[in-house]
Amino acid sequence: EITTRLVGSEMCIRDRYIVTCIDDTDLNSGVVKIDDMVVFVPNLLIGEKAKIKIVKVNKKYAFGIITQLLEPSINRQELTCEVAKTCGGCQLQHMKYAYQLDYKYKHVKKLFEDIEVKPILGMDSPWYYRNKAQFPVKIKDGKVQMGFYRQHSNDVVTCKECKIQDFTINEIFGFIQKHITIEMAEGLRHIFIRHSSTDEIQVVFIGKNEKNIFSLSKLLKNTFSNITSIVFNYNTRNDNVILGDTYKVLYGNDYIIEKCLGNKVKLHFKSFFQVNPIQMEVLYNQAIKAANLSGNETCIDMYAGTGTIGMAVSKHAKSVIGVEIVKEAVDNANDNTKMNHLDNCHYICQDATDFAHDHKDDKIDVIFIDPPRKGMTENGIKDTITMQPDKIIYVSCNPKTLSRDLKIFKNYGYQCEYVQPVDMFCQTTGLECVAKLVKIV
Repeated sequence: EITTRLVGSEMCIRDRYIVTCIDDTDLNSGVVKIDDMVVFVPNLLIGEKAKIKIVKVNKKYAFGIITQLLEPSINRQELTCEVAKTCGGCQLQHMKYAYQLDYKYKHVKKLFEDIEVKPILGMDSPWYYRNKAQFPVKIKDGKVQMGFYRQHSNDVVTCKECKIQDFTINEIFGFIQKHITIEMAEGLRHIFIRHSSTDEIQVVFIGKNEKNIFSLSKLLKNTFSNITSIVFNYNTRNDNVILGDTYKVLYGNDYIIEKCLGNKVKLHFKSFFQVNPIQMEVLYNQAIKAANLSGNETCIDMYAGTGTIGMAVSKHAKSVIGVEIVKEAVDNANDNTKMNHLDNCHYICQDATDFAHDHKDDKIDVIFIDPPRKGMTENGIKDTITMQPDKIIYVSCNPKTLSRDLKIFKNYGYQCEYVQPVDMFCQTTGLECVAKLVKIV
């Protein structure tokens, strides 16, 4: 039954309409207008005609869901994943990949109105790319549930495989699902699996106690010869933080060996590493390209983590100093430089503000920054420009905070020449960018 709205009457929950989508948001909602009311409809593409049902009404806008698609877009594709509609992982799987790139480009370009945004660098094969997965584990109705969280909920959506996790992770996940018992699952919250580009596998069980896990651990290492690390991480917290502070190695090491642009990386299970190894190399190559290094530069790698960017840069520069506040990450980064015989690259454990003031009179040519999703603080930006580098290369996983930060940098005398987006997170709304900033003369 289609609702007919009388002039002046209010829209209500459960009203039904036939609509045509006229626009979209960067969070994958189609935009439709019903009289003077804007309605956001998830997964509806521009130009599509659909029957919708209203599920929430605010003063100036409302939310609806598709009940029947009447005229699909040529940019729509069939879902190949059995849980795509319920799992919160892939928001864009209903879009053909070329259209995903167009969609992301349109929205990222809106954020940088007066800055050149280069075409997005996408993947040849945008499936089965992730090198890390974290599967929640629950017991419901006497059965073990493993999979992913339903969007905006703590319910677990069970699945046989994930279309964006790599094949080895899916294989291990399937094996664990087959062999895990209720007794094993009782002590667990998550299972974390990493598969490196050197073909090493790490499995981390996360929960309150490991006593029932030994047999599964033994079965895993006897079945998969390239498992080099099995760890139990203790987490008894009452929040949604996945990893706890303490852990016990059940087999092998607490790290695996990764690779990035020819460098080996000793990767502790708590360390950050990009989840898409193919696009990570594209991203870091773009950062190096933006710096336009001649081999004589002194470079700084701020918020250096385990040193992946700094090590890649060191092959093209005179020297690289990495700065990181987490001591374990610094030790890890310095181990990595030794392992790769990089004599012109070293890492120090220091607060960024203190480091900036200690080095404000040095000649710094390029600073590389790769902050977390929340971007930089104004103090962090001030610290960076205290050193007066010729160029700043900003690697960002959040275009919105990048846009905000570029405006602040401009106020302090650094202009962005261009932004290069890289599609690191195919099938999702996520996007990485490299921004090149130069001193305004």
